[in-house]
Amino acid sequence: MWVIYAVLNPFIDASRNVFSKKASLNVDSLVVSWVNNFVPFLLFLPVVFFIELKFNQQFIISVIISGTINTAAAILYHRAISQGEISVVVPMLSFTPLFLLVISPIIVGEFPTSKGFIGIILIVVGSYLLNVNLKEKGILFPLKSFMKNKATRYMLIVAFIWSISANFDKKGIEASSILQYILFINLFVTIGTTIFVISKGKFSLQSVWRERKNLFFVGALTSLGYFVHMTALAMTLVAYVIALKRTSGMITVVLGYLILKEQNIKERLLGSTIMFLGVLFIVLF
Repeated sequence: MWVIYAVLNPFIDASRNVFSKKASLNVDSLVVSWVNNFVPFLLFLPVVFFIELKFNQQFIISVIISGTINTAAAILYHRAISQGEISVVVPMLSFTPLFLLVISPIIVGEFPTSKGFIGIILIVVGSYLLNVNLKEKGILFPLKSFMKNKATRYMLIVAFIWSISANFDKKGIEASSILQYILFINLFVTIGTTIFVISKGKFSLQSVWRERKNLFFVGALTSLGYFVHMTALAMTLVAYVIALKRTSGMITVVLGYLILKEQNIKERLLGSTIMFLGVLFIVLF
């Protein structure tokens, strides 16, 4: 059953990326990131009347740790995108499942099977290749830029942060419920990002209203993504869920070609194929 939720996650993530890209043409990307947490908070707020709230030490610690570092991740992600080339910084996110192979055993005591390990590695490699411009800059360009490009370092920190927060998300869900955790983690991050957006003077109600349709879909798809992501986390290994989530890049390539008329789809087929093989190793073997 977890496979259904984990596979839905990258489809939702990829669809959201399309609307996010459209909205970012007229709205600051930091505001789009803020919407990612504010709208889910509003949509999940009514659940407080239908669930039994559980507040315990593990839940509170998980929300504080994950919320704090995810707020930092949202800020660093924005800086990486704004200061660097997407083709250089985005491949750094491919390393999140790799970090999880070390971090998950420490925090939640989870170890993938040998075939699951192979699947994770294949997805990491495929995701990296998917985002690298092989013809113009070469396969190692993002890694080479790490020492001299601050934006690349920011994004690698984001990848590392997400590998930590995913484990505390699971602990928080285990200590409460999926809906309660989604509500409070979004509340925490919304407060943090709101303070940052206002302090930077990036919020424009007029531009938000102009892009209300795209921003609504960004928030709605993020909300749905939160639900399937957290549900999958509650049912299987964190590393498997995050690895499958990284396949959103593969789906984004297809949607970008079909909807946004983006080119160079042939160059990305190698990475997509390797990622697909990785999914098969995790799901079928």
